Amino acid sequence: MSDFEITALVLAEHEVFRREFSALEDLSGEELAAAWEALHARLEVHAVAEEQLFYPLLAQEADGEEETAEGVHDHNEIRHAVAAVGEHEVGSEAWWEAVRTARQVNADHMAEEETDFFPPFKEAVDDDQREALGMRWLAFHDEHEQAEGLSGEDAEVAEVVATEVPEGDPSV
Repeated sequence: MSDFEITALVLAEHEVFRREFSALEDLSGEELAAAWEALHARLEVHAVAEEQLFYPLLAQEADGEEETAEGVHDHNEIRHAVAAVGEHEVGSEAWWEAVRTARQVNADHMAEEETDFFPPFKEAVDDDQREALGMRWLAFHDEHEQAEGLSGEDAEVAEVVATEVPEGDPSV
């Protein structure tokens, strides 16, 4: 499996999220606020990239409509948990409680993707297409660095399932 295959890239980003949530505990003040904002943006970029590239094919090719619906629901739950963090003063006990909630919701979602979503996806979508999707994943991240152009709005399952994912490497 290539390092640029989409599930490898998603998994690598999951590990980054685990580290970044943990690293928050060692920060305070402006550093803490900046680290949270960067993590918040990365979570949104990740969610939308999955909704545009991974979930449509999970639903369409891997008989994963139920998993896709669950994944979109989880993303919306993560969005709400992350938004709740913004309702509190950075570093306050209420802020930390909201961060812990967002971290747990995200951790549960990542674990579910890794165990329940990746295997059928990898079985149904061939290596070349997964690698091409990985290239699109990287291009999407470049285009939307710090969540530029992304609304943060809840996703709709029907729209995600109906998304047409272009085939092939976007750099060719």
